[in-house]
Amino acid sequence: MKSLGRCGAVIGLGLVLALLVRMPAPAQEKEEDGLTVVHFPAPEFPTLEMGAREVEQPSPGEGEPGAGAVRGTRGERPNAEEEVTTGANVAWINSPPLTIARLRGNVLLIDFWEYTCINCIRTFPENKKWYERYHKYGFTIIGVHDPEFDIAYSPAHVREAVKRFGLPYPVVVDSNFLIWRAYKNNTWPNRFLVDASGVVRYNRSGEGADGAFERAIQRLLKEAHPGLEFPASDSIPPDVDRFAASCGIPTPEMYVGNWSGRGILANPEGYQDGKNRTYRLPASIEEGRAALSGTWKTDKNGMIYHGKAKSDAPSSDQLEMRYHAREVYVVMNVSHGRPSKLFVEQDGKPLTSSNKGADVQFGSEGRSFIEVREPRMYYLVQNAAFGSHNLGLFPTRSGLTINSFTFGNDCQTDFPHL
Repeated sequence: MKSLGRCGAVIGLGLVLALLVRMPAPAQEKEEDGLTVVHFPAPEFPTLEMGAREVEQPSPGEGEPGAGAVRGTRGERPNAEEEVTTGANVAWINSPPLTIARLRGNVLLIDFWEYTCINCIRTFPENKKWYERYHKYGFTIIGVHDPEFDIAYSPAHVREAVKRFGLPYPVVVDSNFLIWRAYKNNTWPNRFLVDASGVVRYNRSGEGADGAFERAIQRLLKEAHPGLEFPASDSIPPDVDRFAASCGIPTPEMYVGNWSGRGILANPEGYQDGKNRTYRLPASIEEGRAALSGTWKTDKNGMIYHGKAKSDAPSSDQLEMRYHAREVYVVMNVSHGRPSKLFVEQDGKPLTSSNKGADVQFGSEGRSFIEVREPRMYYLVQNAAFGSHNLGLFPTRSGLTINSFTFGNDCQTDFPHL
């Protein structure tokens, strides 16, 4: 089970200026086929009708996302034309505002996710399969989006992600962590299965146990509809441990910025919070670390390139890192939405058609690059085999932010790279 790192990160302390929905603490009982068996009333979603007795300010220092990390700054507020919002400042996508009370009689999957989280992205194919198979029997999924980096607070960015990933079910943008805290959640992804009477029965933190989840969905649907039978064609394959040692153990997630002491910068100059600094590459870089050359600004969310514009030509300004994995993913953003070309090299050479990620393109001169246009996770490298490599990223325009790197092993390649 993936339960650590940013996607699957354990909650720390320090979330301020959020609202808290007071609900009973989930009581864990036992493990069953990789699922945690629980039994507690499903917390209600925030609504316009909720008053001060139900929604209160938390005390400073209460739970936030990230393993001991400080929450990023609040993103832009939703536009009324784009999202349906409630009085508790949550936005609904693909649906008007819903309530647990009105959903009684349905079996629900409450899925906590974040749009830059690779562990979450790898769960979407199963979620969509279950929704297609069982929605007609009274099953639905409610995606609950809770942000980590500052780019993920914007409902508009979440809406674009829902469209890109083709999520057909309702999604609620929970940027104040109301629902997250009501469920005592502490990971991305985290899925809770609710029966037709509104009781949470199963929980899975992190990826995996998909077969067990589908069998639980069928059991709860049969409880709600005695005599219900499913087509024999709806087979459930056995679960596979995609984090087994035999799959390869990749480099842990790498936070590029000064992320509450978890940053991986290897330059002796170190982080200079909020300041521009001209960096020089050190003589060597350890695996799982990154180093910079050129002028960069330290930010909690990532390092921001502040070198002079290079007119789409590579230069000596770069981020260099060393990793071991099969695939590499990178979260990036650009200043004021201006597209920025980022050249990519692995082991001192441009990527090729045999090892490039889905977002990598090639110029007329054969150089590999990514056109960074929107704030999201980009598919950087897709090697033919698990191994150790040096990776160099060469920015061409001031304002590019590199937030983090995550990785995949030999058993984590078979999913849509959207």
